[in-house]
Amino acid sequence: MSRFGFSVTEIQIFLLVFIRIAAMMAVLPIFGDKSVPSLLRLGLSFFLAVIIYPVVPKAIPVPQGLPEFVFQLAQTLFVGFFIGFFGIIFFGAIQLAGEIAGFQMGFAIVSVLDPMSQVQMSIIAQFQSYLAILLFLLLNGHLMLIQGIAESFRYIPLLGAGWNGHMAQILIQMTGQMFVVAVKISAPIFVTLLLTNVGLGIMARTLQQMNVFIVGFPLQIGLGLATMAISIPLFFYVFEKYYNQFSIDWFRMIRLF
Repeated sequence: MSRFGFSVTEIQIFLLVFIRIAAMMAVLPIFGDKSVPSLLRLGLSFFLAVIIYPVVPKAIPVPQGLPEFVFQLAQTLFVGFFIGFFGIIFFGAIQLAGEIAGFQMGFAIVSVLDPMSQVQMSIIAQFQSYLAILLFLLLNGHLMLIQGIAESFRYIPLLGAGWNGHMAQILIQMTGQMFVVAVKISAPIFVTLLLTNVGLGIMARTLQQMNVFIVGFPLQIGLGLATMAISIPLFFYVFEKYYNQFSIDWFRMIRLF
């Protein structure tokens, strides 16, 4: 039986390919942002599915019954969401670094709604997130993600994908690296403001008539902003190293699925 020149099996395989790509696009950075229209995301997923479909192995046992096929669709969705989750970890390090820096500068209470992620974050975290997105695009990170989507169909079976024990190790490693990178990025501001607070504490003990809170709050903001501006080259350096390591872990995780 065929529909529009395609057999039912071919239509089912194409639908599985499209569902996996759409699931990854829904959570991957850049593509999965709330500011990207859903129709644009679905259109790009359909376009990629058309390109990738010819190289997908067709000799797979596609279930004929509706309940079995729905189960396979759910499994395909899970695989797509899980692969895309690793991209969320990548940008989570940048947001965490901004939250640490903003807290030290006294901007923890000044939170704004990020239009892309629809979550509350400090203005420092939002600034660093936008800067990280620009660097990510400059390093062709979006092309790397698309390449990972295509590679997933080579190493991960369209049906019957299994869980590898090494994937948990990679997930733990990437999560731990997220905190390390966040500390590295926020270290200049953290150390500068820590020394500033120590100096203010000494001054408060020697000059008891001085109101430390009135002097310290604008001083912390000024020094924090100045340190952040000076440490932007360090941000670029750490981000590039982090991006290179993420690309290695990204493809290694796909090959181990």
